Amino acid sequence: MSEPIRSHGFTALGPVHEALAKLRGWPALGFSALLGAFAALAFAPFHLTPALIISVTGLIWMMDGARGQARWGRALFMRGWAFGYGFFLVGMYWTASPFLIEPEKHAIFIWMPLIALPGGMALIWAAATALAGAFWSASPSRIFIFAVFMALAELVRGHLFGGFPWNIFGTTWSPGGALSQAASLGGVYWLTLVTLFICGAPAALVDTRDARGVIGRALPVIAAVMLIGFGWAWGAQRLATPPVMSEDTVVLMDAGIPQAEKYQGTGDKVLARYGTFLRDIESDPNDIIIWPEGALPFDLLANNYALDVISAYLGNRTLIVGTTRRSLDGAEGVYNNSLAVLQTEAGRAELIALYDKHRLVPFGELPATEIVPFGNAIAGILPGPMQQMAKSGFEPGSEPTVLFPRDLPPFIAMICYEGLFPEIARKAGPQRDEARWIVVVSNDAWFGSGMGPAQHYAQNRYRSIETGLPMARVASRGATAVVDAFGREAARGQRVSGDPDRWVSSVVRTPLPAPYLDANGQPNTPYQKYGPALFWLTLVLFSVLAFLAWRR
Repeated sequence: MSEPIRSHGFTALGPVHEALAKLRGWPALGFSALLGAFAALAFAPFHLTPALIISVTGLIWMMDGARGQARWGRALFMRGWAFGYGFFLVGMYWTASPFLIEPEKHAIFIWMPLIALPGGMALIWAAATALAGAFWSASPSRIFIFAVFMALAELVRGHLFGGFPWNIFGTTWSPGGALSQAASLGGVYWLTLVTLFICGAPAALVDTRDARGVIGRALPVIAAVMLIGFGWAWGAQRLATPPVMSEDTVVLMDAGIPQAEKYQGTGDKVLARYGTFLRDIESDPNDIIIWPEGALPFDLLANNYALDVISAYLGNRTLIVGTTRRSLDGAEGVYNNSLAVLQTEAGRAELIALYDKHRLVPFGELPATEIVPFGNAIAGILPGPMQQMAKSGFEPGSEPTVLFPRDLPPFIAMICYEGLFPEIARKAGPQRDEARWIVVVSNDAWFGSGMGPAQHYAQNRYRSIETGLPMARVASRGATAVVDAFGREAARGQRVSGDPDRWVSSVVRTPLPAPYLDANGQPNTPYQKYGPALFWLTLVLFSVLAFLAWRR
Protein backbone atom coordinates (compact mmCIF):
# COMPACT_ATOMS: atom_id res chain seq x y z
CA MET A 1 0.00 0.00 0.00
CA SER A 2 1.31 3.44 -0.84
CA GLU A 3 2.26 5.96 1.83
CA PRO A 4 -0.25 8.74 2.72
CA ILE A 5 0.30 11.96 0.81
CA ARG A 6 1.54 14.85 2.91
CA SER A 7 2.09 18.14 1.13
CA HIS A 8 4.64 20.73 2.18
CA GLY A 9 5.50 24.14 0.86
CA PHE A 10 3.15 27.04 0.29
CA THR A 11 0.33 26.42 2.77
CA ALA A 12 -2.51 27.69 0.59
CA LEU A 13 -1.66 25.20 -2.17
CA GLY A 14 -1.03 22.21 0.09
CA PRO A 15 -4.66 20.96 0.28
CA VAL A 16 -5.03 21.20 -3.51
CA HIS A 17 -1.82 19.22 -4.05
CA GLU A 18 -2.90 16.55 -1.54
CA ALA A 19 -6.37 16.24 -3.09
CA LEU A 20 -5.01 15.77 -6.61
CA ALA A 21 -2.17 13.46 -5.56
CA LYS A 22 -4.57 11.20 -3.65
CA LEU A 23 -6.88 10.57 -6.63
CA ARG A 24 -6.98 6.95 -7.77
CA GLY A 25 -8.71 4.87 -10.46
CA TRP A 26 -11.46 6.37 -12.57
CA PRO A 27 -11.64 9.67 -10.67
CA ALA A 28 -7.96 10.21 -11.46
CA LEU A 29 -8.49 9.48 -15.16
CA GLY A 30 -11.61 11.63 -15.33
CA PHE A 31 -9.97 14.61 -13.70
CA SER A 32 -6.88 14.22 -15.91
CA ALA A 33 -9.14 14.34 -18.98
CA LEU A 34 -10.85 17.47 -17.63
CA LEU A 35 -7.46 19.13 -17.14
CA GLY A 36 -6.51 18.28 -20.71
CA ALA A 37 -9.81 19.63 -22.04
CA PHE A 38 -9.31 22.86 -20.08
CA ALA A 39 -5.79 23.20 -21.52
CA ALA A 40 -7.27 23.35 -25.04
CA LEU A 41 -8.53 26.88 -24.23
CA ALA A 42 -4.90 28.05 -24.27
CA PHE A 43 -4.84 27.94 -28.08
CA ALA A 44 -6.54 29.81 -30.89
CA PRO A 45 -8.98 31.43 -31.00
CA PHE A 46 -8.81 32.00 -27.20
CA HIS A 47 -5.06 31.96 -26.35
CA LEU A 48 -5.87 31.70 -22.62
CA THR A 49 -2.36 30.69 -21.56
CA PRO A 50 -3.32 30.70 -17.82
CA ALA A 51 -5.52 27.70 -18.61
CA LEU A 52 -2.42 25.84 -19.76
CA ILE A 53 -0.51 26.83 -16.62
CA ILE A 54 -3.32 25.56 -14.37
CA SER A 55 -3.72 22.33 -16.33
CA VAL A 56 -0.01 21.47 -16.49
CA THR A 57 0.45 22.26 -12.80
CA GLY A 58 -2.49 20.00 -11.95
CA LEU A 59 -1.11 17.19 -14.11
CA ILE A 60 2.30 17.36 -12.40
CA TRP A 61 0.64 17.18 -8.98
CA MET A 62 -1.35 14.14 -10.12
CA MET A 63 1.90 12.60 -11.34
CA ASP A 64 3.29 13.12 -7.81
CA GLY A 65 0.56 10.86 -6.47
CA ALA A 66 0.90 8.31 -9.25
CA ARG A 67 4.64 8.00 -8.66
CA GLY A 68 3.97 6.89 -5.10
CA GLN A 69 1.84 3.93 -6.17
CA ALA A 70 3.14 0.38 -6.37
CA ARG A 71 2.37 0.23 -10.11
CA TRP A 72 3.49 3.77 -10.77
CA GLY A 73 4.38 3.23 -14.43
CA ARG A 74 0.86 2.19 -15.31
CA ALA A 75 -0.68 5.00 -13.23
CA LEU A 76 1.50 7.64 -14.91
CA PHE A 77 0.82 6.24 -18.37
CA MET A 78 -2.95 6.28 -17.89
CA ARG A 79 -3.02 9.80 -16.42
CA GLY A 80 -0.88 11.13 -19.24
CA TRP A 81 -3.12 9.38 -21.76
CA ALA A 82 -6.34 10.75 -20.23
CA PHE A 83 -4.89 14.28 -20.16
CA GLY A 84 -3.94 13.97 -23.83
CA TYR A 85 -7.29 12.50 -24.84
CA GLY A 86 -9.20 15.38 -23.23
CA PHE A 87 -6.86 17.91 -24.85
CA PHE A 88 -6.99 16.50 -28.37
CA LEU A 89 -10.72 15.77 -28.28
CA VAL A 90 -11.71 19.32 -27.28
CA GLY A 91 -8.99 21.06 -29.27
CA MET A 92 -9.60 19.11 -32.48
CA TYR A 93 -13.25 18.06 -32.37
CA TRP A 94 -13.60 19.85 -35.70
CA THR A 95 -11.72 17.00 -37.44
CA ALA A 96 -15.10 15.26 -37.50
CA SER A 97 -16.47 17.94 -39.88
CA PRO A 98 -15.26 16.29 -43.14
CA PHE A 99 -17.11 13.10 -42.17
CA LEU A 100 -20.38 15.05 -41.93
CA ILE A 101 -20.21 16.66 -45.37
CA GLU A 102 -21.71 13.52 -46.92
CA PRO A 103 -22.96 11.76 -43.78
CA GLU A 104 -24.68 8.99 -45.69
CA LYS A 105 -21.24 7.86 -46.91
CA HIS A 106 -18.84 8.79 -44.15
CA ALA A 107 -20.68 9.17 -40.81
CA ILE A 108 -19.93 5.51 -40.09
CA PHE A 109 -16.25 6.47 -39.80
CA ILE A 110 -16.76 9.34 -37.35
CA TRP A 111 -15.19 7.24 -34.60
CA MET A 112 -11.85 7.85 -36.33
CA PRO A 113 -11.58 11.61 -35.53
CA LEU A 114 -13.42 11.40 -32.20
CA ILE A 115 -11.85 8.26 -30.74
CA ALA A 116 -8.92 6.96 -32.78
CA LEU A 117 -7.23 10.32 -33.49
CA PRO A 118 -7.25 11.82 -29.97
CA GLY A 119 -6.68 8.42 -28.38
CA GLY A 120 -3.76 7.63 -30.69
CA MET A 121 -2.01 10.97 -30.23
CA ALA A 122 -2.56 10.78 -26.47
CA LEU A 123 -0.43 7.62 -26.44
CA ILE A 124 2.62 9.79 -27.20
CA TRP A 125 1.97 11.95 -24.14
CA ALA A 126 1.24 8.85 -22.07
CA ALA A 127 4.64 7.40 -22.96
CA ALA A 128 6.29 10.73 -22.08
CA THR A 129 4.71 10.90 -18.61
CA ALA A 130 5.57 7.25 -17.90
CA LEU A 131 9.20 7.76 -18.95
CA ALA A 132 9.41 10.95 -16.91
CA GLY A 133 8.28 8.93 -13.89
CA ALA A 134 11.45 6.87 -14.04
CA PHE A 135 13.41 10.02 -13.12
CA TRP A 136 10.76 11.61 -10.88
CA SER A 137 11.50 13.12 -7.49
CA ALA A 138 9.71 15.34 -5.02
CA SER A 139 12.19 18.16 -5.62
CA PRO A 140 11.88 20.99 -8.19
CA SER A 141 13.84 18.75 -10.57
CA ARG A 142 10.53 17.22 -11.65
CA ILE A 143 9.60 20.48 -13.42
CA PHE A 144 12.65 20.18 -15.68
CA ILE A 145 12.07 16.44 -16.13
CA PHE A 146 8.47 17.03 -17.18
CA ALA A 147 9.47 19.79 -19.64
CA VAL A 148 12.20 17.65 -21.24
CA PHE A 149 10.08 14.55 -21.82
CA MET A 150 6.96 16.42 -22.97
CA ALA A 151 9.00 18.57 -25.36
CA LEU A 152 10.47 15.39 -26.86
CA ALA A 153 6.94 13.98 -27.12
CA GLU A 154 5.82 17.07 -29.05
CA LEU A 155 8.80 16.64 -31.37
CA VAL A 156 7.81 13.01 -31.97
CA ARG A 157 4.19 14.02 -32.57
CA GLY A 158 5.38 16.45 -35.23
CA HIS A 159 7.16 13.70 -37.19
CA LEU A 160 5.66 10.27 -36.44
CA PHE A 161 3.56 8.80 -39.30
CA GLY A 162 4.07 11.96 -41.32
CA GLY A 163 3.54 14.20 -38.30
CA PHE A 164 0.62 16.18 -36.93
CA PRO A 165 2.05 19.12 -34.91
CA TRP A 166 -1.32 20.76 -34.30
CA ASN A 167 -1.57 23.01 -31.21
CA ILE A 168 1.89 22.21 -29.92
CA PHE A 169 2.50 24.01 -26.63
CA GLY A 170 4.63 26.84 -28.03
CA THR A 171 1.71 28.16 -30.10
CA THR A 172 -0.25 29.15 -26.99
CA TRP A 173 1.25 32.65 -27.31
CA SER A 174 -0.82 34.82 -29.65
CA PRO A 175 1.11 35.01 -32.97
CA GLY A 176 2.36 38.48 -33.72
CA GLY A 177 2.47 39.32 -30.01
CA ALA A 178 5.61 40.07 -28.02
CA LEU A 179 6.11 36.59 -26.53
CA SER A 180 5.55 34.83 -29.85
CA GLN A 181 8.67 36.56 -31.23
CA ALA A 182 10.82 34.07 -29.31
CA ALA A 183 10.08 31.58 -32.11
CA SER A 184 12.48 33.58 -34.30
CA LEU A 185 15.33 32.51 -31.98
CA GLY A 186 14.89 28.75 -31.82
CA GLY A 187 11.69 27.83 -33.62
CA VAL A 188 8.35 26.74 -32.26
CA TYR A 189 9.70 23.49 -30.75
CA TRP A 190 12.20 25.45 -28.67
CA LEU A 191 9.40 27.79 -27.64
CA THR A 192 7.40 24.69 -26.68
CA LEU A 193 10.20 23.48 -24.38
CA VAL A 194 10.42 26.85 -22.64
CA THR A 195 6.61 27.10 -22.43
CA LEU A 196 6.38 23.69 -20.75
CA PHE A 197 8.82 24.84 -18.08
CA ILE A 198 6.92 28.09 -17.54
CA CYS A 199 3.58 26.30 -17.27
CA GLY A 200 4.91 23.64 -14.90
CA ALA A 201 6.91 25.97 -12.64
CA PRO A 202 4.05 26.67 -10.14
CA ALA A 203 3.92 22.94 -9.36
CA ALA A 204 7.31 23.26 -7.62
CA LEU A 205 5.74 25.44 -4.89
CA VAL A 206 4.37 22.31 -3.22
CA ASP A 207 5.87 18.83 -2.90
CA THR A 208 5.93 15.85 -0.55
CA ARG A 209 9.32 16.50 1.09
CA ASP A 210 9.62 17.45 4.74
CA ALA A 211 9.69 21.17 5.43
CA ARG A 212 12.41 22.86 3.37
CA GLY A 213 13.28 26.43 2.51
CA VAL A 214 10.65 28.46 0.70
CA ILE A 215 13.23 30.00 -1.64
CA GLY A 216 14.21 26.63 -3.13
CA ARG A 217 10.61 25.85 -3.99
CA ALA A 218 10.05 29.30 -5.44
CA LEU A 219 13.11 29.33 -7.70
CA PRO A 220 11.36 27.74 -10.73
CA VAL A 221 8.52 30.28 -10.47
CA ILE A 222 11.01 33.13 -10.18
CA ALA A 223 12.85 31.81 -13.25
CA ALA A 224 9.55 31.46 -15.16
CA VAL A 225 8.52 35.04 -14.32
CA MET A 226 11.92 36.29 -15.45
CA LEU A 227 11.63 34.37 -18.73
CA ILE A 228 8.22 35.89 -19.37
CA GLY A 229 9.44 39.37 -18.46
CA PHE A 230 12.60 39.27 -20.56
CA GLY A 231 10.75 37.56 -23.41
CA TRP A 232 8.01 40.18 -23.44
CA ALA A 233 10.49 43.08 -23.27
CA TRP A 234 12.63 41.67 -26.09
CA GLY A 235 9.62 40.87 -28.23
CA ALA A 236 8.06 44.29 -27.67
CA GLN A 237 11.32 45.94 -28.68
CA ARG A 238 11.40 43.80 -31.82
CA LEU A 239 7.83 44.77 -32.67
CA ALA A 240 8.61 48.46 -32.22
CA THR A 241 9.94 48.35 -35.78
CA PRO A 242 7.17 49.79 -37.98
CA PRO A 243 5.99 47.58 -40.85
CA VAL A 244 7.84 48.13 -44.14
CA MET A 245 5.97 47.49 -47.38
CA SER A 246 7.46 46.27 -50.64
CA GLU A 247 6.54 47.56 -54.09
CA ASP A 248 4.52 44.42 -54.90
CA THR A 249 0.75 44.26 -54.45
CA VAL A 250 -1.29 41.12 -53.84
CA VAL A 251 -5.02 40.58 -54.32
CA LEU A 252 -6.40 37.65 -52.31
CA MET A 253 -9.69 36.16 -53.53
CA ASP A 254 -11.85 33.43 -51.99
CA ALA A 255 -15.29 32.52 -53.33
CA GLY A 256 -16.09 30.89 -49.96
CA ILE A 257 -18.24 28.03 -51.20
CA PRO A 258 -19.23 25.47 -48.51
CA GLN A 259 -17.45 22.18 -48.95
CA ALA A 260 -20.74 20.27 -49.08
CA GLU A 261 -21.75 22.23 -52.20
CA LYS A 262 -18.42 22.29 -53.98
CA TYR A 263 -18.78 19.06 -55.94
CA GLN A 264 -22.55 19.21 -56.46
CA GLY A 265 -22.45 20.47 -60.05
CA THR A 266 -21.39 23.99 -59.07
CA GLY A 267 -18.20 24.14 -61.16
CA ASP A 268 -19.51 26.76 -63.60
CA LYS A 269 -20.96 28.82 -60.76
CA VAL A 270 -17.66 28.87 -58.86
CA LEU A 271 -15.72 29.72 -62.02
CA ALA A 272 -18.14 32.55 -62.76
CA ARG A 273 -17.63 33.91 -59.25
CA TYR A 274 -13.84 34.01 -59.66
CA GLY A 275 -14.22 35.45 -63.15
CA THR A 276 -16.34 38.25 -61.71
CA PHE A 277 -13.63 38.92 -59.12
CA LEU A 278 -10.99 39.17 -61.86
CA ARG A 279 -13.18 41.55 -63.84
CA ASP A 280 -14.64 43.80 -61.11
CA ILE A 281 -12.35 43.90 -58.09
CA GLU A 282 -10.10 46.95 -58.01
CA SER A 283 -6.67 45.94 -59.29
CA ASP A 284 -3.77 47.23 -61.34
CA PRO A 285 -1.55 45.62 -63.97
CA ASN A 286 1.28 43.63 -62.40
CA ASP A 287 -0.78 42.79 -59.29
CA ILE A 288 -0.40 39.24 -57.97
CA ILE A 289 -3.77 37.45 -57.72
CA ILE A 290 -4.02 34.47 -55.35
CA TRP A 291 -6.85 31.92 -55.11
CA PRO A 292 -7.11 29.18 -52.45
CA GLU A 293 -6.29 25.48 -52.53
CA GLY A 294 -8.61 23.59 -54.87
CA ALA A 295 -10.28 26.87 -55.82
CA LEU A 296 -12.24 25.19 -58.62
CA PRO A 297 -13.87 21.75 -58.30
CA PHE A 298 -11.96 20.33 -61.28
CA ASP A 299 -8.49 20.09 -62.78
CA LEU A 300 -7.95 23.69 -63.87
CA LEU A 301 -4.95 22.97 -66.07
CA ALA A 302 -6.93 20.42 -68.10
CA ASN A 303 -10.05 22.57 -68.48
CA ASN A 304 -9.81 24.75 -71.59
CA TYR A 305 -13.01 26.65 -70.83
CA ALA A 306 -11.73 27.69 -67.39
CA LEU A 307 -8.41 28.74 -68.91
CA ASP A 308 -10.31 30.80 -71.50
CA VAL A 309 -12.22 32.63 -68.74
CA ILE A 310 -8.98 33.38 -66.91
CA SER A 311 -7.33 34.49 -70.14
CA ALA A 312 -10.17 36.91 -70.84
CA TYR A 313 -9.86 38.76 -67.51
CA LEU A 314 -6.33 38.25 -66.14
CA GLY A 315 -4.54 40.78 -68.34
CA ASN A 316 -0.96 41.58 -67.30
CA ARG A 317 -1.46 40.27 -63.79
CA THR A 318 -0.20 36.96 -62.40
CA LEU A 319 -2.49 34.28 -60.93
CA ILE A 320 -1.38 31.87 -58.20
CA VAL A 321 -3.98 29.14 -57.68
CA GLY A 322 -4.34 25.79 -55.97
CA THR A 323 -5.68 22.95 -58.11
CA THR A 324 -5.95 19.20 -58.25
CA ARG A 325 -3.83 17.93 -61.13
CA ARG A 326 -3.95 14.58 -62.92
CA SER A 327 -1.04 13.31 -64.98
CA LEU A 328 -0.94 10.19 -67.10
CA ASP A 329 1.09 7.46 -65.44
CA GLY A 330 -0.36 4.01 -65.83
CA ALA A 331 -3.98 3.08 -66.43
CA GLU A 332 -5.51 5.25 -63.70
CA GLY A 333 -3.13 8.21 -63.75
CA VAL A 334 -1.51 10.04 -60.85
CA TYR A 335 -3.14 12.84 -58.88
CA ASN A 336 -1.28 15.75 -57.29
CA ASN A 337 -2.43 18.56 -55.04
CA SER A 338 -0.69 21.45 -56.78
CA LEU A 339 -0.07 25.17 -56.80
CA ALA A 340 0.08 26.70 -60.29
CA VAL A 341 1.31 30.12 -61.42
CA LEU A 342 -0.32 31.49 -64.56
CA GLN A 343 0.44 34.50 -66.76
CA THR A 344 -1.12 35.58 -70.04
CA GLU A 345 0.96 35.14 -73.17
CA ALA A 346 -0.45 36.06 -76.58
CA GLY A 347 -3.93 36.29 -75.07
CA ARG A 348 -3.74 32.85 -73.44
CA ALA A 349 -3.18 31.94 -69.77
CA GLU A 350 -0.02 29.84 -69.63
CA LEU A 351 1.57 27.85 -66.83
CA ILE A 352 4.90 29.43 -65.81
CA ALA A 353 5.58 27.66 -62.46
CA LEU A 354 4.24 24.61 -60.65
CA TYR A 355 4.57 23.12 -57.17
CA ASP A 356 3.21 19.73 -56.09
CA LYS A 357 2.35 19.35 -52.42
CA HIS A 358 5.17 17.49 -50.70
CA ARG A 359 3.85 16.83 -47.16
CA LEU A 360 0.48 15.10 -47.52
CA VAL A 361 -2.14 14.72 -44.79
CA PRO A 362 -1.78 11.24 -43.19
CA PHE A 363 -4.88 9.07 -43.73
CA GLY A 364 -6.41 11.91 -45.78
CA GLU A 365 -4.24 12.70 -48.80
CA LEU A 366 -1.51 10.17 -48.06
CA PRO A 367 -2.89 6.61 -48.26
CA ALA A 368 -2.88 4.66 -45.00
CA THR A 369 -1.04 1.89 -46.85
CA GLU A 370 1.93 4.29 -47.16
CA ILE A 371 2.00 5.04 -43.43
CA VAL A 372 1.14 1.93 -41.47
CA PRO A 373 3.69 -0.92 -41.47
CA PHE A 374 2.44 -3.78 -43.68
CA GLY A 375 -0.29 -1.38 -44.79
CA ASN A 376 -1.11 -3.17 -48.07
CA ALA A 377 -1.54 -6.49 -46.31
CA ILE A 378 -3.81 -4.94 -43.66
CA ALA A 379 -5.87 -3.09 -46.28
CA GLY A 380 -6.47 -6.34 -48.12
CA ILE A 381 -8.56 -7.76 -45.26
CA LEU A 382 -10.64 -4.61 -44.63
CA PRO A 383 -14.27 -4.25 -45.83
CA GLY A 384 -14.71 -2.65 -49.25
CA PRO A 385 -15.35 1.00 -48.25
CA MET A 386 -12.55 1.02 -45.67
CA GLN A 387 -10.17 -0.69 -48.09
CA GLN A 388 -10.84 1.98 -50.71
CA MET A 389 -10.27 4.75 -48.14
CA ALA A 390 -7.00 3.16 -47.01
CA LYS A 391 -5.62 2.97 -50.56
CA SER A 392 -6.81 6.29 -52.05
CA GLY A 393 -4.70 9.43 -52.01
CA PHE A 394 -2.39 11.83 -53.84
CA GLU A 395 1.14 11.43 -55.09
CA PRO A 396 3.58 13.55 -53.02
CA GLY A 397 5.73 16.12 -54.77
CA SER A 398 9.49 15.70 -54.88
CA GLU A 399 10.51 18.28 -52.23
CA PRO A 400 9.72 21.74 -50.87
CA THR A 401 11.16 24.43 -53.07
CA VAL A 402 11.35 28.12 -53.88
CA LEU A 403 9.47 29.18 -57.01
CA PHE A 404 10.94 31.84 -59.30
CA PRO A 405 8.10 32.99 -61.61
CA ARG A 406 9.20 35.81 -63.86
CA ASP A 407 8.38 39.32 -62.68
CA LEU A 408 7.53 38.05 -59.17
CA PRO A 409 9.64 38.01 -56.01
CA PRO A 410 10.72 34.37 -55.33
CA PHE A 411 8.44 32.64 -52.84
CA ILE A 412 8.06 29.44 -50.83
CA ALA A 413 4.87 27.60 -51.73
CA MET A 414 2.97 25.78 -48.98
CA ILE A 415 -0.36 24.01 -49.40
CA CYS A 416 -2.69 23.71 -46.38
CA TYR A 417 -1.24 21.07 -44.00
CA GLU A 418 2.33 21.97 -44.97
CA GLY A 419 1.99 25.27 -43.11
CA LEU A 420 2.27 23.35 -39.81
CA PHE A 421 5.89 22.32 -40.38
CA PRO A 422 8.74 24.73 -39.58
CA GLU A 423 11.29 22.67 -41.52
CA ILE A 424 9.45 23.10 -44.84
CA ALA A 425 9.83 26.87 -44.87
CA ARG A 426 13.36 26.67 -43.47
CA LYS A 427 14.73 24.02 -45.88
CA ALA A 428 12.92 24.82 -49.12
CA GLY A 429 15.65 23.66 -51.48
CA PRO A 430 19.17 24.88 -52.24
CA GLN A 431 17.92 28.36 -53.21
CA ARG A 432 16.04 28.88 -49.95
CA ASP A 433 17.94 32.07 -49.07
CA GLU A 434 16.59 33.81 -52.16
CA ALA A 435 12.95 33.54 -51.03
CA ARG A 436 11.28 36.85 -50.17
CA TRP A 437 7.81 35.71 -49.08
CA ILE A 438 5.61 32.70 -48.36
CA VAL A 439 2.39 31.77 -50.19
CA VAL A 440 -0.03 29.51 -48.31
CA VAL A 441 -3.17 28.27 -50.05
CA SER A 442 -5.62 26.20 -48.04
CA ASN A 443 -9.14 24.80 -48.02
CA ASP A 444 -10.35 25.44 -44.47
CA ALA A 445 -13.92 24.72 -45.55
CA TRP A 446 -13.20 21.13 -44.45
CA PHE A 447 -12.81 22.34 -40.85
CA GLY A 448 -16.31 23.76 -40.34
CA SER A 449 -16.90 27.08 -38.62
CA GLY A 450 -15.46 26.29 -35.18
CA MET A 451 -11.95 26.50 -33.77
CA GLY A 452 -10.21 24.64 -36.62
CA PRO A 453 -9.74 27.53 -39.09
CA ALA A 454 -8.55 29.89 -36.33
CA GLN A 455 -6.02 27.34 -35.07
CA HIS A 456 -4.73 26.70 -38.58
CA TYR A 457 -4.23 30.41 -39.23
CA ALA A 458 -2.44 30.98 -35.92
CA GLN A 459 0.01 28.17 -36.58
CA ASN A 460 0.70 29.40 -40.13
CA ARG A 461 1.64 32.82 -38.75
CA TYR A 462 4.47 31.22 -36.76
CA ARG A 463 6.18 30.34 -40.05
CA SER A 464 6.62 34.06 -40.73
CA ILE A 465 8.02 34.67 -37.24
CA GLU A 466 10.49 31.79 -37.61
CA THR A 467 11.73 32.72 -41.07
CA GLY A 468 11.38 36.50 -41.15
CA LEU A 469 9.34 36.22 -44.37
CA PRO A 470 5.93 37.84 -44.92
CA MET A 471 3.05 35.58 -45.87
CA ALA A 472 0.08 35.83 -48.22
CA ARG A 473 -2.53 33.29 -47.16
CA VAL A 474 -5.77 32.44 -48.98
CA ALA A 475 -7.98 29.88 -47.27
CA SER A 476 -11.42 28.88 -48.51
CA ARG A 477 -13.84 29.83 -45.70
CA GLY A 478 -10.87 30.45 -43.42
CA ALA A 479 -8.61 33.40 -42.66
CA THR A 480 -7.60 35.05 -45.94
CA ALA A 481 -4.95 37.54 -44.91
CA VAL A 482 -1.48 39.04 -45.36
CA VAL A 483 0.97 38.62 -42.47
CA ASP A 484 4.19 40.58 -42.04
CA ALA A 485 7.62 39.17 -41.15
CA PHE A 486 6.82 39.34 -37.40
CA GLY A 487 3.58 37.37 -37.65
CA ARG A 488 1.40 40.47 -37.41
CA GLU A 489 -1.71 40.63 -39.54
CA ALA A 490 -1.24 43.41 -42.11
CA ALA A 491 -4.54 43.00 -43.97
CA ARG A 492 -7.49 40.61 -43.92
CA GLY A 493 -10.11 39.64 -46.49
CA GLN A 494 -13.40 41.51 -46.33
CA ARG A 495 -16.84 40.09 -47.05
CA VAL A 496 -17.96 40.74 -50.62
CA SER A 497 -21.61 41.72 -50.97
CA GLY A 498 -24.08 40.02 -53.27
CA ASP A 499 -22.98 36.45 -52.51
CA PRO A 500 -25.32 33.48 -52.34
CA ASP A 501 -26.66 32.99 -48.83
CA ARG A 502 -24.23 30.24 -47.84
CA TRP A 503 -21.15 31.60 -49.61
CA VAL A 504 -18.75 33.64 -47.53
CA SER A 505 -16.66 35.31 -50.22
CA SER A 506 -13.79 37.54 -49.15
CA VAL A 507 -11.29 39.70 -51.02
CA VAL A 508 -8.45 42.01 -50.02
CA ARG A 509 -5.94 44.05 -52.03
CA THR A 510 -2.84 45.22 -50.17
CA PRO A 511 0.90 45.88 -50.57
CA LEU A 512 3.07 42.91 -49.68
CA PRO A 513 5.18 43.52 -46.54
CA ALA A 514 8.96 43.38 -46.91
CA PRO A 515 10.98 40.55 -45.32
CA TYR A 516 12.88 40.99 -42.05
CA LEU A 517 16.53 41.67 -42.84
CA ASP A 518 19.47 40.78 -40.61
CA ALA A 519 22.65 42.85 -40.15
CA ASN A 520 23.93 41.57 -43.50
CA GLY A 521 20.79 42.60 -45.36
CA GLN A 522 19.56 39.00 -45.71
CA PRO A 523 16.07 37.76 -44.75
CA ASN A 524 17.38 35.61 -41.91
CA THR A 525 16.48 35.00 -38.29
CA PRO A 526 18.56 33.07 -35.73
CA TYR A 527 16.26 30.08 -36.24
CA GLN A 528 16.67 30.29 -40.00
CA LYS A 529 20.46 30.30 -39.61
CA TYR A 530 20.94 27.72 -36.88
CA GLY A 531 17.78 25.63 -37.00
CA PRO A 532 16.92 23.57 -33.90
CA ALA A 533 20.35 24.05 -32.26
CA LEU A 534 18.87 26.17 -29.46
CA PHE A 535 16.24 23.50 -28.78
CA TRP A 536 18.87 20.82 -28.20
CA LEU A 537 21.12 23.11 -26.16
CA THR A 538 18.22 24.07 -23.89
CA LEU A 539 17.20 20.41 -23.62
CA VAL A 540 20.71 19.57 -22.36
CA LEU A 541 20.62 22.55 -19.97
CA PHE A 542 17.28 21.46 -18.52
CA SER A 543 18.58 17.90 -18.11
CA VAL A 544 21.63 19.17 -16.19
CA LEU A 545 19.45 21.40 -14.00
CA ALA A 546 17.14 18.45 -13.33
CA PHE A 547 20.09 16.36 -12.18
CA LEU A 548 21.47 19.12 -9.94
CA ALA A 549 18.07 19.84 -8.40
CA TRP A 550 17.48 16.11 -7.89
CA ARG A 551 20.77 15.73 -6.01
CA ARG A 552 19.93 18.63 -3.71
